[in-house]
Amino acid sequence: MKKSFRLLFRNPLIIIYPIILDALSFIIGLMIVGFIGVPSLSVRLILEMGIPSVSYVSNIPQLINQMQFMGDTVTVRAWIPVILMLLLMAFAQGGYIASLRNIVEDTPISMGQFMKDGKKHWVRFIFLFMIITAAKTAITTLLAAFLGIIGVFLSLIIFVVLRFIFIYVEYCIVVDQLNIDAAFRQSRRYFQASSYNTSGIIIVMMISSGVISLLLHYLWSPAALVMAIPICTVVMGVIQIAFMQQLLSNKAST
Repeated sequence: MKKSFRLLFRNPLIIIYPIILDALSFIIGLMIVGFIGVPSLSVRLILEMGIPSVSYVSNIPQLINQMQFMGDTVTVRAWIPVILMLLLMAFAQGGYIASLRNIVEDTPISMGQFMKDGKKHWVRFIFLFMIITAAKTAITTLLAAFLGIIGVFLSLIIFVVLRFIFIYVEYCIVVDQLNIDAAFRQSRRYFQASSYNTSGIIIVMMISSGVISLLLHYLWSPAALVMAIPICTVVMGVIQIAFMQQLLSNKAST
């Protein structure tokens, strides 16, 4: 992880991208609903790959870069900036992951490279998001209908197990330039080739995100959220670099 820290801070653009997106999401969220929520004991463990966001560790839909923002308190007209931000996040995903690859391979990164790779992969990431969202909804609804609360917990376990196995799917879309179905197959191969090391990084990500999430909810306030944005960017950025290092190591050995 020390090498990952050095690589991150030697490439400040990789820190700037998610901070700008989170700041924009927060500001627009404030404009639409104000600041919502109160301090609480709550936690959210994440398994999101690629560009980090403080919204992933929050159970309170304050930022507009998450589907949960489109709740009952938000007008249909306000869905427009949410949808636009989700599209922007899909665009940024490709650029961010490509930047991670370049950092690990000691290749310079730039805004131009970020835009080029974002444009190249954004459609696939939109379809991936739609597929995963539809699968989560269908499986959870089905199991909950038959098994009640047990079905909800069972669906959660299924999603966590599947996420472990397909943890590299976003990376495969960019690094191996694969379509979605091929990316799932390749992700499984990469996980099988390094299940011990990859699982270790996943556990670090879950623990780190859990600590950030717990503190964020306990100290919930505009100031806490603003402070959490760069912290989450740096911590998750280091972990994403570690994932990329492992993937490229797997790729080189096959």
